Amino acid sequence: MYPNNPSIENSMANKSITQSIWDFLGIPFRLVLFDQKWLHRCGWTTLEDERINIIIPYIQGYLLDIGAGPNTLVKRYGNGIGIDVFDWGGNALIVKDTSRLPFSDQSFDTVTIIASLNHIPNRKSVLHEVRRVIKPDGQLIITMINPFLGEIGHAIWWYSEDKKRGGMIDGEVGGIWTRDLTQMCLAEGFYLYLHRRFVYGMNNFYIFKIQK
Repeated sequence: MYPNNPSIENSMANKSITQSIWDFLGIPFRLVLFDQKWLHRCGWTTLEDERINIIIPYIQGYLLDIGAGPNTLVKRYGNGIGIDVFDWGGNALIVKDTSRLPFSDQSFDTVTIIASLNHIPNRKSVLHEVRRVIKPDGQLIITMINPFLGEIGHAIWWYSEDKKRGGMIDGEVGGIWTRDLTQMCLAEGFYLYLHRRFVYGMNNFYIFKIQK
């Protein structure tokens, strides 16, 4: 099982003490004030890096990343395809609707939706489509902030992706509570296999498996 895998535990704690201290001191800049593209110049870890670092050790087999953005996760993992409704660069496949995926049934071992399910208005339909394209022994990985922190964040993140594309649209929300996310996934045949918090407990990492 994942929690007993030393390689995963080590990769999740792969920051040096110096880097961890520097990231902690930089919290106001990393999480609020600075555009993420500035952080590497200051030696800070980006939120994208934090998410990818916790996700990659858990990915199995062929990957589909929904809401792929610049397709960073797929590029780093090296075996999969990213898909999005907006073109952020990075050669992700652009579609009109992620609830209608151009893939055959049971095509993927792992599906990831990283910090983006709250930005998908028809999220329940997308989860239904994920159930179609994922293999019976596959897994769904999601990261998500809760609505309280999400609403605050989206109000002050002047650099956030929703602002770059014109602001939030109907159906988008700041975040999703664990209870609500679990119920949505359960309705589509997934059960919560693993839940962990990261980024100082403010972000959530979930693995869902298919109910037998």
